[in-house]
Amino acid sequence: MTGSEPATAPDGLRHILPAPFDGEPFTLLKRGISGDPAVDVYINQERDFAVLYPQPTVDYGSYRPRHQQLKLTNYRKTNEIIGRRLDKVGRYFSAGQSVLEIGAADASFLQALRGQVPGLQLAALEPDADTQEQRKMVPGLTCYAEFGDVAAGMAFDVICAFHVLEHIPQPAAFLASCHALLRPQGRLIIEVPSLDDPLLSLYECPSYVEYFFQCQHPFTYSLASLRRLFQTNSFEVREEVPHQRYGIENHLRWLTAGVPGGSDAFRALFDRSDPVYRADLERGRKADTAIVVASPVHTS
Repeated sequence: MTGSEPATAPDGLRHILPAPFDGEPFTLLKRGISGDPAVDVYINQERDFAVLYPQPTVDYGSYRPRHQQLKLTNYRKTNEIIGRRLDKVGRYFSAGQSVLEIGAADASFLQALRGQVPGLQLAALEPDADTQEQRKMVPGLTCYAEFGDVAAGMAFDVICAFHVLEHIPQPAAFLASCHALLRPQGRLIIEVPSLDDPLLSLYECPSYVEYFFQCQHPFTYSLASLRRLFQTNSFEVREEVPHQRYGIENHLRWLTAGVPGGSDAFRALFDRSDPVYRADLERGRKADTAIVVASPVHTS
């Protein structure tokens, strides 16, 4: 990623930072973000956590995911995101467990999980009304709109949230709600876009830097900063998983044309080398996605 400008953080920044980042120095990374030139990006001294300031307000009632805005939904399906995710975290699920997915959308992940692991008790926590009918069509799926809808005393073996935490302006409160709903030996699985993304941290692709930071992500994490966030909020990290969601054809498209969406020509040409390329990025911890698996810590 490009070096930060020699500008000190504004006084108000400290007040919106969650612990432990509120005690760290920040500098300006870039001025303006995609969709709002008045919002800047600041990064901490460790360069593993970034924040938008001033914090934008997002109307999620009318919000459409970027893949829909840019008509990239079919490309996402081609990339087999859910299947690749299951390859990374599937071992944490076993028959008979109770599983809650926060931000389940149309419940595609939960349906794929059920196909791989039989006998799961599945629940979805999702306020989005547009995908409500799709969730209702999933047999045996218990649906909640918010944390307060979950019955008192209810607890889950696994709670997962894929690309949710980066949308949360109060991550400590979010993690506390997850902690309260986990069984003592339960697991929390969090997946977020990562500052270790090779297009940022390795290739320093200017067009991707402009694309990456967006209004609906008040904070951007990495494996290292997620670990510190979890430890500060009564979780013990059990595993850190670098996960490269997008492959060589996507990167070549960004580096040659400066746009998302991949390339059929690149995909066909590098089909055999793509798995090795992704694996090498993950081995070097230069992956576009960070997955952390943690367990709740209970103090007496």
